[in-house]
Amino acid sequence: MQLYFIRHGQSENNAIWDEKSYSAARVSDPRLTEKGVLQASYLAEFLAQSRATSGDDWIDSQNCAGFKLTHLYCSFMERAIQTGSILSERLGIPLFAHPDMFEVGGIYLETLVEDQPVISTEYGLTPADLKQRYPKLQWVQPIGDQGWWQGGREDRPARMERAKKVIAYLYEQHGGTEDRVAVITHGSFFGYLFRALFHLDLEYTGSTGSLPYGLLLNNCGITRFEISEQKATLVYHNRVDFMPCELIT
Repeated sequence: MQLYFIRHGQSENNAIWDEKSYSAARVSDPRLTEKGVLQASYLAEFLAQSRATSGDDWIDSQNCAGFKLTHLYCSFMERAIQTGSILSERLGIPLFAHPDMFEVGGIYLETLVEDQPVISTEYGLTPADLKQRYPKLQWVQPIGDQGWWQGGREDRPARMERAKKVIAYLYEQHGGTEDRVAVITHGSFFGYLFRALFHLDLEYTGSTGSLPYGLLLNNCGITRFEISEQKATLVYHNRVDFMPCELIT
């Protein structure tokens, strides 16, 4: 299996951070900005490229012959669905949403009430919302009528367990095959997926919750792994050379 983790395009919340507009209100389930849509369009064109080469394109470490993706997954968060939908339309392959691929924390907002943090109870997109907004999106399993998220904010220990579940699912569905699988994921959750894939610091419980290292993944950045016989090889990380510099966020 060739496995590609791809971060979604710039979201409304990303733009707040990028522009240091900290007074702007955070959105619990942000959509793509105009720049994010443009980033995803560049990404789609890049992934759609196909070239004839004289070598074995399976060991083509820089995708000189193209990507030839066979499967496409995303989270149920709107920015990931939007990005994946652009790719799905251009590449002509179906997009499947997986309920465990969401960004750390889930769908929530935090406000202060009498100096105490209060977490909103929200449930994400409902089946009706999804059918109306993204009629071509398919789901790997049913979701509740109230929405795909259970409400509240995800606890920190649950993040690694969820990442391990996602990796196990990908192995179960595509391990031992020649499938080329892309997962539209999120910046912070990618760090957990990386650790789960390489069995790094799975039980880390530092006092601040922060590891002494990090992994940067730009909007629409591509990270590629080769998976064979339960061995994972990092081929390249955070590839964004297909976009103009002014679009890199």
